[in-house]
Amino acid sequence: MTSDVQGDASWSALSATEPAGRIEAMRQRFEALADLDQPAREQQAQAMILAEFELDDDSLTSFTESRLRSWMAMAGANLERAQSVASAYHKAFERVPGGIAMKHAAVVQTVARTAVTPVDVDVLYELIPRLLANVPRASQESVGAVGTSTTASSPPPERMSSKPWWKFWG
Repeated sequence: MTSDVQGDASWSALSATEPAGRIEAMRQRFEALADLDQPAREQQAQAMILAEFELDDDSLTSFTESRLRSWMAMAGANLERAQSVASAYHKAFERVPGGIAMKHAAVVQTVARTAVTPVDVDVLYELIPRLLANVPRASQESVGAVGTSTTASSPPPERMSSKPWWKFWG
């Protein structure tokens, strides 16, 4: 997994800007990234990733939230362009050290569970489904009254048992 790609310090420098400005600057960078061919897009994404993961944990979490929000904004305007950028990021993560890839998954899932809404997770799921497979989405939340669950993970009513949970033997 050695590579001659160096971190893009101009990318990680965005962590010093306020969140709204950071999101807009990221969206502009991602729009430019989407205009590149796939190999160039992946190489640039790898340089961005290497710089991004040099940030301390708090900065990385905030930076990741901004990156995800910029992708959501991009997806609102053009889902295919946002998917091409997210795909380049995914492919670039295949070429970075395993520790960075693992940390990336953990940070994205943490942000998705704590900083965005389930509706936002639905949008992000269109971009990074493998990372968000276990994060609750709006389409999986219960919208019915108590006792009429509509969650995707609930067993069908005919399989639900009426006996107490502790009577597993009979």
